[in-house]
Amino acid sequence: MDKMSKVIEKRSSVRSSITKLVKRVQALGEETEDLNSLSELLELIETKEEILKKYDSEVEDLITDPEKFKVELKGSEEYDDKILSAKIKLKSKLKTFTEKTVQESHPSLNKSNISENAASALKLPKLEIPRFSGDSNFMEFFGCFDSAIGSNDSLSKIEKFQYLKSLLSPPAYNVVAGFELNEKNYDSCLELLKQRYGRTDFIINSYMSKLLNLEPVRNSSHVKSLRRLYDEIEVNIRNLRALNVTEGSYGH
Repeated sequence: MDKMSKVIEKRSSVRSSITKLVKRVQALGEETEDLNSLSELLELIETKEEILKKYDSEVEDLITDPEKFKVELKGSEEYDDKILSAKIKLKSKLKTFTEKTVQESHPSLNKSNISENAASALKLPKLEIPRFSGDSNFMEFFGCFDSAIGSNDSLSKIEKFQYLKSLLSPPAYNVVAGFELNEKNYDSCLELLKQRYGRTDFIINSYMSKLLNLEPVRNSSHVKSLRRLYDEIEVNIRNLRALNVTEGSYGH
């Protein structure tokens, strides 16, 4: 048995397990299961999902025929959709179940407080804030920073400023490097970063530069490289469209 066949056989076993788990989720009724069993089911699906992604990646690396690669992608996307649908249903049931439990334990709480307590009771993934060096991803960086740090009332402005500096790399870091750590300078540095990197013209130029500097794929048999190139082009074009820059205006 060759390497491709071995990987596909292993993946088939994982796909079969996922199909069974998805069917269990679909069979859940309104009053079935408890918090622990729902959490365990979600954890099982997420674990199998990670294993499946590993095998999908291995299979993609071994395919050289573009047509077979398209078929492979379609099959992978079908399982991605199944898994996503199951996870959404499970998380919804977990939220509902937790809210009900909180309400029964604390009948004096209003609905908004119950939702807040329910959200706190669920295990949320750790938020990773991307480092910012001065490219077109400023709005993404600022959104993550503001959500996790900037809007956190338990932190002082000096602490927020320390976090901000730690998440910047040159040349963006050079904008704030000379400022002393105090509350007034925190506000000033945020404003400077917004003025320099949050301008629409700067962001558009960054996306255009990324498109112009994409590394070409010189061999049509490198299917994975072609897919990566396509994804990079698609991301930048969609970001430009979001800024009302259409393909017809490129170069003007």
